[in-house]
Amino acid sequence: MTRATLLVTPEHRGGVSVLHLSGRLVLEDGDAVFRDAVNELVAQNRIHLVVDLGDVTSIDSAGIGVLVGRFLSVRRRGGDMKLANLTSRSHRVMTITQLLDVFDCFDSIDEAVGSFAIAHP
Repeated sequence: MTRATLLVTPEHRGGVSVLHLSGRLVLEDGDAVFRDAVNELVAQNRIHLVVDLGDVTSIDSAGIGVLVGRFLSVRRRGGDMKLANLTSRSHRVMTITQLLDVFDCFDSIDEAVGSFAIAHP
C-alpha cells in the first residue's frame, strides 16, 4: 500500500503566491516537498505567501517544523507567510504547539490574500 505524498500547487494572485497543499504534511511524505516549493518561490523573490491547509489530511512535528522554518526564512527576506483553511486537525495541532499566536490564520484564501493588501498597500 502506497501512502499519498504531499502535492503542492502554486497559484499567483498579483504579488501573493498561494500554495494549495493536498495530502500529508509529515516526515518523508511532505516536509521536503513543501520546503522545496517555498524555497523556489523565495528564490524568485515571491515572499508574500498563503498556505492553503484545507486538503491536508495529516500534519506531524516534521510538518510543523517545516512550516516554522519556511515562515522564518520568508520573514528574513522581508515577506510573510499566512495560513488559510485550517482543518479541525491542523487547528488542534497549531493550538497545542501555540503557533496560532505566531501565524496569521484565515478562514479563506481570499481573506488571507486580502490581508496583504492591508499590510502592504
